[in-house]
Amino acid sequence: MGYTSLPKELPTINFSSLGEDLKPGSSSWVSTCKQVRYALEEYGCFVALYKQLSPQLVDSIFGQSRDLFEVPLENKVKNTSEEPYRGYIGPNPGMPLYEGIAIDNVTCPQETQKFRDLMWPHGKPKFCEITDLFAKLLGDFERTVEKMLFESFGIPQEQYESLTSSNSHLLRFLKYKTPEDSETVLRFAGHTDKNLTTILVQHDVGGLEVRTKDGEWISVESSPSQFTFMAGDGLQVWSNDRIKACYHRVKHCGDKTAILIGDVTFNNGVFQVPKELVDESHPLLYNSSTAVALFDFTPQRRPRRQSPPSKLLRC
Repeated sequence: MGYTSLPKELPTINFSSLGEDLKPGSSSWVSTCKQVRYALEEYGCFVALYKQLSPQLVDSIFGQSRDLFEVPLENKVKNTSEEPYRGYIGPNPGMPLYEGIAIDNVTCPQETQKFRDLMWPHGKPKFCEITDLFAKLLGDFERTVEKMLFESFGIPQEQYESLTSSNSHLLRFLKYKTPEDSETVLRFAGHTDKNLTTILVQHDVGGLEVRTKDGEWISVESSPSQFTFMAGDGLQVWSNDRIKACYHRVKHCGDKTAILIGDVTFNNGVFQVPKELVDESHPLLYNSSTAVALFDFTPQRRPRRQSPPSKLLRC
């Protein structure tokens, strides 16, 4: 069965009334739940308008980001982790234009302080204050979206609480250098993220593109008070393929170095497909799984193959 052609821009959902008109049980909440589910089922992502993330705060965190990448390499490499995709990742033959550094468990202020002391042993004014507020706002937003998904699918509240209690947030600062030759069009190749969800914030230089079901690439513009919410492989597994992980890349756009910030949600427990997401039209595809297993997971690409390779598939 073929896919219906999708519009050439991502759905944009306004969350700026969270805590006001947009409260659980209100008509606005119910309407937004439907928009979130539609966007994630059809695109694997959406653009969020979120006035709580003020332009001033975004300017401040990106100012701190630029300072961070100026830290001496001997300090950056101290940011290590035994877990994949954490710590410091410098340019390498496979990713020559990329540099990334992360704060794990960023919603714990003590972790931000430990990170600051590694990068700036003599201190860094405002870094912890700005980073903690930024991480809290995005963490709260991610939990709200998860709650909306559970409600939209008719999954009990206690299952939402069980999943989120095992989640942790990582803040990754991403730097993409300008290519040295004019023939290079990508700063980072297409991929899906090996986690539950990702919030990606752009600033003065864009470049983020996402691929639709029909193979078209959509460019996501950078703008104050908005960001892109993307499903990862973990959400695809949890949803029993009702939601597909967002396939995205960073394209060369403009002549300046691009800095992006990603709030990455990992689930550190064992999660399984809720029974509410299994029926005759959606037979169970995945066994119970852990976050570690996702790193060996290759999600289905569109259009669907008959048998996607995965250690998580049922026998």
